[in-house]
Amino acid sequence: MPTTATREAARESQGELRRQAISFKLSGELYGLEIGHVDKVIEVPAFSFVPRAPAFTRGVINHRGKVIAVVDLAQFFGRPPTTITVESRILILASEVYHLGLLVDRVERIESVPVRGDMVRPVSAGEGNPYVSKVVNLGGRLFHFIDVDKLLSEIEEYYA
Repeated sequence: MPTTATREAARESQGELRRQAISFKLSGELYGLEIGHVDKVIEVPAFSFVPRAPAFTRGVINHRGKVIAVVDLAQFFGRPPTTITVESRILILASEVYHLGLLVDRVERIESVPVRGDMVRPVSAGEGNPYVSKVVNLGGRLFHFIDVDKLLSEIEEYYA
């Protein structure tokens, strides 16, 4: 009987390796990131103002006893600030090293995203949004896959 690793290796060799990602709307476009980076999705609470913070910082929130900076992802990408509605959400990204909130227009769902294949187009440096590593066609919907490591390192530079 084949092991999970053997099945994944077979799918990978056939271009069928997939990752779980959370999809969300941002300025009318579909974006997403690997689900493993997301600790929680929450409704938007009241923010506390942070003096002299970068313009894309909406403020900080208290979540489970931790103070978390909330980045307006649209504004970080150079777009107008997000208008907060009842559908707006904050994606809490958490690891042992960081806790950060990303404000988005609306969370869609969990997607099964192919790693490579006919439906995946890698994004070259200098092309479009520098934080998008690839664009995936998910049944006619263009899914902009965010490189979380690059995004976090750039945000960290602003806060350093």
